Amino acid sequence: MLIIRTEQIQHFIAETDAELVELIAGIIRRANEARVADYSDETLGRMVKTGIERARTHDFERAEDIAAFVAVMFEAAPNFDEKREIREILEDANFSVEERFKQLWGRTTDEMWTEIENGYDPRVWFPGQTNQ
Repeated sequence: MLIIRTEQIQHFIAETDAELVELIAGIIRRANEARVADYSDETLGRMVKTGIERARTHDFERAEDIAAFVAVMFEAAPNFDEKREIREILEDANFSVEERFKQLWGRTTDEMWTEIENGYDPRVWFPGQTNQ
């Protein structure tokens, strides 16, 4: 019987960070076409790379978890993880890293997400730059 480990599956999804950026950028471009229409492929790629790096600060390593994290950054706000309640969920050691992300939907309210959207900080996309 052939057994494929999770690490091997991740390798099939995206072998390198550059491939992961390209994969996620394509997903974002298709899912949020109007929202990212004004961004060049290079700019969108830089934004996705920032998102990947940010996801990894929360210990996300699986491609699908990173992609989901970055998608929320585009959908709600790139700084969504700065909200105290979100940060607490993402750091909750009672759950595995993969489970923590799933917990976001059951442990938050629509009002929280509205606050997150209202607190959208575009500077997060380009850390270290003063002019985007």
